[in-house]
Amino acid sequence: AVVSTQSTGVIYFYEWDLELKWCGKTAMSNDNITGKIIIENVSEENTEDEVDITTRQEKSGGEHSKLHQIVKQQLTPKCREIIGQYIQFLQTTHGKQVVLPTKGAGQGINAVSTKTKPDSVNSIKKQMDAAVISKSGPKKTENVTLQRTEFSLKDTFKCRREELFQCFVNPDRMKAYLRGEADVDPRESGKFSLLAGAITGTYLEIQPEDKIQQHWRFKDWPADMFSSVTLTFKDTGSSTELTLHQTGVPQYSLEQIKQGWTRYYFQPIKMTFGYGSGSL
Repeated sequence: AVVSTQSTGVIYFYEWDLELKWCGKTAMSNDNITGKIIIENVSEENTEDEVDITTRQEKSGGEHSKLHQIVKQQLTPKCREIIGQYIQFLQTTHGKQVVLPTKGAGQGINAVSTKTKPDSVNSIKKQMDAAVISKSGPKKTENVTLQRTEFSLKDTFKCRREELFQCFVNPDRMKAYLRGEADVDPRESGKFSLLAGAITGTYLEIQPEDKIQQHWRFKDWPADMFSSVTLTFKDTGSSTELTLHQTGVPQYSLEQIKQGWTRYYFQPIKMTFGYGSGSL
């Protein structure tokens, strides 16, 4: 992590990809059940709610899946909470250790002592005490001021919920309405690449016929910038309602992305499979 000063004040730069290992047992098994928690996109551009967290189990099996579900339900929120503490600590506590330059002062910035009272030291602060304070600042600052936003879209399709769900996980269906290659691995942590690599990402969560969460990026975005996409499917009886919510979208790309969902997904799905009119 880097804490630097610009003419407007203190600016923070950090980007982390973390991989944690978990291990446990259940009452029905003496085997050590293991897996991973993967945390991506911890950066100055994202809040803790925009960080991507995925969990994996090393082996398949009933007890492995049970413990994996506990990890997802209990440890994932805890990871977000700790990341939020990290962000708050960096900005409200560690940033105070940077002394802003005054008129007549030499080049560069100085850091005050990092000594703290013993009862104020915690695991987050121990990590932050090793942070680097830059004397020159970053060479580029455009990513710091890049505005990111979110949006939601809704549309209705004349088909059953499972049929529409398959349009976002089934490679053959996706190839049909995209009219091109669809490199898709439809499982949690599986990758996808669509429209000749224009859209890439990872499936974060798949709840059959109910919800899909994705780590999603457009090729023209700055390097390593991803957004989060959530698709929810609702059976209305006479049709299926699709709700899309996307966060972390660069402001300059907002209209392009919104139009792209309609132009390359929603309309082609209706035209290819006849889901735009008629009855179930």
